[in-house]
Amino acid sequence: MKITVANLKGGAGKTTTAVYLSSALALEGRTLLIDADPQGSALSWSETAGNFPLPVVAAPVKDLHRRVPQLAEGYAHLVIDTPPGELAITRSAMMAADVVLLPIPPALMDLDRLRPTLEVLADLEGLHEPQLFCLLTRVRKGTRSSKAAREVLGELGLNVLDAEVTLKESYANGFGLALADDLGEYAEVLRELQGKVSA
Repeated sequence: MKITVANLKGGAGKTTTAVYLSSALALEGRTLLIDADPQGSALSWSETAGNFPLPVVAAPVKDLHRRVPQLAEGYAHLVIDTPPGELAITRSAMMAADVVLLPIPPALMDLDRLRPTLEVLADLEGLHEPQLFCLLTRVRKGTRSSKAAREVLGELGLNVLDAEVTLKESYANGFGLALADDLGEYAEVLRELQGKVSA
């Protein structure tokens, strides 16, 4: 499976999602995490954390889809972390994927700024059409924001995963730390994705 984690807006939880999701995939087969963000957050995390469970390579390039076949050789799974605001890199990363996972906090500002990311995906129509799934991140338990966000995304015709990632201190402060043995919510995200992705 090749998954690109994308949202042109910053602060959506892309790197955390890419790191945890690739770690969950690594339990099932050889997995490579590609850091396509020029800031290199996923790569820095892997270098700082002890016992990081998979290799990470930096490739913040606009022709990533052309390089992926060689980079991914010998791997069963691939996850690509993308940067905020970089249209060309994000587009190329989407072209390299079977699945685009769009992490989005259930806040009006985040929902309002989805359009540029969706437009990049729409531009690929006829060239390459990965399956798109939205993942609600930074969800506050006990609030209505998640339900409201699901309604908005549903009206846009978007496929929203049932699994959600709650706002947790362990995620917010987890950068550079070793990952927990229990990948919890991200293991659920992966299970649901695997059940929904077309063979």
